[in-house]
Amino acid sequence: MASNSSLIVGHCLRKVAHLQAERHQPDYILLFTVVILCAVGVVTVYSASTYFALDSGLAPNHYAVRQLIASFLGLGLMFVAAQISYTVWYRWAPRFMFGVLMLLTLVLIPGIGISKLGGRRWLGHGSFTIQPSEFALIVLALYLAFFFSKQVAFSDDFRRGLLPALVVTGLNFGLVFLEPDMGTALTLLGVGLIVAIGSGARLKPLLIFIGAAFPVLLGLALGSHYRSSRITAFLHPFPETASTYQLLQGWTAITNGGLFGRGFGMSIEKTGYLPVPHIDFIFPVFVEEWGVVGAVALLAVFGVLIWRGFWIARHAKDRFGAVLAVGLTSIITVGTFINLGAVTGLLPVTGIPLPFISYGGTSLVISLLAMGMLLSVSRYTLDEMPESDELATVIEVSEARERLAARSGFATAKELSKQRGASVERLRKKRTSNKRPPTHGTWRASDEVAATRTKSSKGRTTRSTANSSAARGSWSSTRSSGKTSESSRSRSSSSQSGRTSDRNSTYRSTNQSSMTWRERNQRGQQVGRDKPGSKKSLFRRDR
Repeated sequence: MASNSSLIVGHCLRKVAHLQAERHQPDYILLFTVVILCAVGVVTVYSASTYFALDSGLAPNHYAVRQLIASFLGLGLMFVAAQISYTVWYRWAPRFMFGVLMLLTLVLIPGIGISKLGGRRWLGHGSFTIQPSEFALIVLALYLAFFFSKQVAFSDDFRRGLLPALVVTGLNFGLVFLEPDMGTALTLLGVGLIVAIGSGARLKPLLIFIGAAFPVLLGLALGSHYRSSRITAFLHPFPETASTYQLLQGWTAITNGGLFGRGFGMSIEKTGYLPVPHIDFIFPVFVEEWGVVGAVALLAVFGVLIWRGFWIARHAKDRFGAVLAVGLTSIITVGTFINLGAVTGLLPVTGIPLPFISYGGTSLVISLLAMGMLLSVSRYTLDEMPESDELATVIEVSEARERLAARSGFATAKELSKQRGASVERLRKKRTSNKRPPTHGTWRASDEVAATRTKSSKGRTTRSTANSSAARGSWSSTRSSGKTSESSRSRSSSSQSGRTSDRNSTYRSTNQSSMTWRERNQRGQQVGRDKPGSKKSLFRRDR
C-alpha cells in the first residue's frame, strides 16, 4: 500500500518442503464418496420415478436412464477437471462471471427463457435444456476465490476487500430471485457468506450486512403470495391445506419407513401422494424404503464428503486453492442443508434438489464438475497442516524483515541489509573493472600513428648504419664501446618516438571523442588538403 505499513507474506514463510508441494494422487476418499452418491442417486431416482413416469405415459425407467446418462457425463467432466491444475481457472474467473450474468439475464427475457414448474429458469430447445442458476453456483465460488486471493491486502478494508464480493453475490442473488427461484438464490447467498468467512474477512461487517439483509429477505419472501404461504405452512403445518400437503406427505413417508424401511421399490407415498417424488422430496421416499438406518448411512456419506472438502481446503498449498475448496464444498453443504431442512420441516419449502440424489441433469453435472475441481486442489495438498494460516498473512514490514533475516541465518535485519549491500557493492566493482576502455579516433588518427612508427623505425636504421660506417676503421679497438652507444641511442630514440606517438594519439582521441562523424571527416578533409599527394577518401567513416 501507499504508506508501506504492511507487507503480504505468503508461502515464503512456510517450510521449503511446503513450497515445493508436488503433484500427487487425488483424494481417493472424496472420489469414492462421490461415486457412491451418484450410484445411490440413480437407484433412488429409478425407484421414486417409476409410477410418475407411467402416469405421464413414459417408460418406467425414463428418468433413471436420463439420470444415468447425466452421471456418466458428469463423471467424465469430473475426471477431466481433476487432471487440470486448478490454478488455470484463476485468470478465467472474471470472464466466467460475466458470462453467467449474461445467461441469467437472458433467462428473464420472454421468448428466450423456458417457463415450466412455475418459473422461468431454463435455456434450450425441446428436451435439451440447461439451468443457468446451477452454473452460477460454481462460477460464484470460483470468482470469490479469485477476488479474496487478489484483494487479500485489503482484507481489513470493507470498501475494497469485502464490498465488491458482496455486490457480485447480491447481483447473482437478485437475478436468480427474479426467475423466481428462492431456493437457489438462498444457496448463492449462503455460499457467498461461507466463502467470505473462510477467506478471513472481518466478522463485524459481515454480521452488520446479515442484519441489514434479513429484513430485506423477509420482505421479499412476504411480498409474493406463494412464498408467504410457504412461510405460513412452515409456522403452522396443521391443519392440512394446499400449502402444507406436500410437507405432511413427506413426514408420513419418513414415519412409515421405521427403523429398516419397507424395502427397495416398496414406497407408498411415491404412488401419487407426493406430487413430484423424484426431485425435491426424494429423501422421504429414500427413508421410507431404507428406514432410519439408511437415512443415517446416507447422511454419513454426505458428512464424509463435507469433511474431506474442508480438509482439502485446510491443507491447500496456496490461498486461491484453499478459498476455492471452501466454496466448492459449501455448494454441497448449503444445498444439502436447505433440502433436508425443507423436507423435514426445519425450514420453509424452497424447491432445492438434494445434491447427487435428486433428479436433474444440470444439477448433477455441475455438482460433479465442482467435485472434479476439488479433486484437482487435492492433488497439490501439503502433507502437514500449518500451525497457523499463513497462506497470505498481512504483517508489518519490520516483522517480515526480521523473519527473513532469521531464515537467512542473521541475528537482525540490519545485518542482513549490510550483507546485501556489501554483495551489491562487490558486484558493482566487478562490473566496473571488467569494462573495456573506450576506443576513440578516426582512420586519420590511426594512419598518423602508423606513419610515426614507420619514421621512428627508419631513423633507427639510418643512425645505426652511420655509426657502423664511422667505426669501420678502428672496429677492433672500439668494438664493445660502439655497440654499447649504438644500442643506447636506439633505445632512447624508440622510447621518445613511442611517447610522442602515444601523446599525439591521446590528444587526438580526447579532442575527437566529442565530435560527430561528419565533423571528423571535415577535419580529415582539411588535413588531406594540407598534405599534397594524398589520395585517401575524404568521406570515409570510422573503421
